[in-house]
Amino acid sequence: MAGEKGSSDASASVRALAKGGSVLFAGIVIELGISFLATVIIARVLGRVGFGAVSLGRVTMTLLSTVLLLGLDTGIGRYLPRQEGDERRRGVLVSALRIALPLSIVAGGALLLGAPVLARVLFEDPSVAPVLRVFGLAVPFAALMKLAVGGVRGSKRALPKVLVRNVSQPVVRFLGVAVAIWAGFGVIGVAWAYALAYVVAAGVGLYFLARLTPLFERLPTPGMHRELLAFSAPLALSMAMTILLSDLDTFMLGALGATAAVGVYNVVYPLAELLVVALSSFAFVFMPVLSELDADGADAEMRRIYQVITKWVFVATLPVFLLFVFFPATVIGLTFGPAYLGGSLALSVLAVGFFLHATAGLNVNALTATGRTQVVLYDNVSIVALNAVLNLVLIPRYSFLGAAVATTISYVLLNLLYSIQLYRSTGIQPLSAALVRPGVVTLLPAGALYWLAVVVFARETIAVLGLFGGFLVCYAIAVLRFGGIEDEEVMLVLSIEERLGVDLGPLKTVASRVIG
Repeated sequence: MAGEKGSSDASASVRALAKGGSVLFAGIVIELGISFLATVIIARVLGRVGFGAVSLGRVTMTLLSTVLLLGLDTGIGRYLPRQEGDERRRGVLVSALRIALPLSIVAGGALLLGAPVLARVLFEDPSVAPVLRVFGLAVPFAALMKLAVGGVRGSKRALPKVLVRNVSQPVVRFLGVAVAIWAGFGVIGVAWAYALAYVVAAGVGLYFLARLTPLFERLPTPGMHRELLAFSAPLALSMAMTILLSDLDTFMLGALGATAAVGVYNVVYPLAELLVVALSSFAFVFMPVLSELDADGADAEMRRIYQVITKWVFVATLPVFLLFVFFPATVIGLTFGPAYLGGSLALSVLAVGFFLHATAGLNVNALTATGRTQVVLYDNVSIVALNAVLNLVLIPRYSFLGAAVATTISYVLLNLLYSIQLYRSTGIQPLSAALVRPGVVTLLPAGALYWLAVVVFARETIAVLGLFGGFLVCYAIAVLRFGGIEDEEVMLVLSIEERLGVDLGPLKTVASRVIG
């Protein structure tokens, strides 16, 4: 009976993850699709130097708006649900705004005034200064948007977060970029499009805060600055380390290399980031589910859910990974154009790091859910320091390829640390037979794909795309035949049917015949 109950609990948890993950997956796909299209347009129209300037402005603004939030956006999301009474909940929100907004306004003003010095001394490119000024104006709005997302997350709603972060911001940015390029406003016009997107997203975020929280109600507001900072301070450093690991390479490439190199790197980097779409979709809802199971002492269910979600991420990510590693020039040529083909090797290198990160990337969520946040912090600080040293050594000699190598080494070592510590403390590890079998079987059609594309068709674009389509069919058969369909996969299909209101009977019939 206990075993049946444990299996039932695990299936119910996986179904909850599938439902929550589907909402966030839809939001992330919308955001990535629109953002990717905007990035392609900017890179093609502005060229490597212009795109590099926009990238430097965006990264500088992101670093400022994130670090100066002091972890308050995450703190709100976790601290708000713990409060009883609208007065205290309003106190949390008001206190966060009183701390973060003045800091972000000062930081944005400093960037606005100091842009010429920063562009000349750090980036050695005075033409970047006007772009930095525009992004300086956007810093307070970026901070406000992130605080709003934290507030709606604290209200336990996923859809508002999707509408603020994944829909309104990228849609407005895309429309602004399109108008700026059509009107011939160039780099500055594109920078203003980014700034406008943050203004609109901050406004939408405030709307949802008004709808879902007592922020704008006339209530007594207790000052909770110390409590909130004490709760958020440990999160601030971890968040800062995460952002630094993501953006430090671009920042250092701008300081140690050329603006054009930043443009090339910021073409291959978002391509490689596509490999973590499936991971990001489940990570947001994975942690609270695992935390609840940990509180109940359900170790077996925790291990099972971790392996099932890891299998889903692996299966969804492997074909894209192989495409990026085998044919990076084809991918870059089809998307950003021949001007960026020099980044082909860098894309393959980054793909390795992001694929391993995607496959093992739920480990940090598992460590956090089981209360090992201090371990996560130590790991992040160590790897960011290593990443800075690697960038310092490799970028002057190898430019954006050196940045790609530094990032990949950092992600591999970080996930190795996470995974070892997770296994030693909980016995949880990501591998299962249902993951390994289709991965091994896929080696044969993957090898055939590469041989035919390179030897027979000399990497012709049409041939590569056609062969990759055939590979996807073989891959789907291998997953169904050798990966097996488990109870949790059945729960996922039922969840999709329920959410979309469609009958997937024909698809299930085909799958059952393939499985045999």
